Amino acid sequence: MEDHVVKHQWQIELGGRRVETLKSVAGVSIEQEYVELLQNSPDGKPVPDLVLGEPALFGSMTLTRGMDKSDTFTQWIMDSRDPAKTESSAEDIVLVYVNAQNDSVKKFQLTGARPTSWSAADLAAGETGQVDETLELKYITCDPI
Repeated sequence: MEDHVVKHQWQIELGGRRVETLKSVAGVSIEQEYVELLQNSPDGKPVPDLVLGEPALFGSMTLTRGMDKSDTFTQWIMDSRDPAKTESSAEDIVLVYVNAQNDSVKKFQLTGARPTSWSAADLAAGETGQVDETLELKYITCDPI
């Protein structure tokens, strides 16, 4: 029965290469600001209208990194925390959903992605367990490719 289990995973592409397999992806959200315009009809009654506003860093997601952390992805995270490199740390990242044969099933282009928070799992002295990292990313857009 174990041979029939389909295992899908998320991977990160950075600079056109898959650099890391993620343990999980959660909390994917995309927000857009709208501005309400109030206008009057010819007979003087208010007519509300919604206008799409300018996007800012509105999308976010939480990535959980497992034990196989890539040097390239880790370096990008560290660079984004360096005040001297913060302006240039926004990167276009591709989030890839792969099947058990490591073939791409679905890809999402995250434009202007940048890490905004990082945390490690709680592990007390004498305890055993995996030390996973949680990384929150903000991005401008998330488009399927």
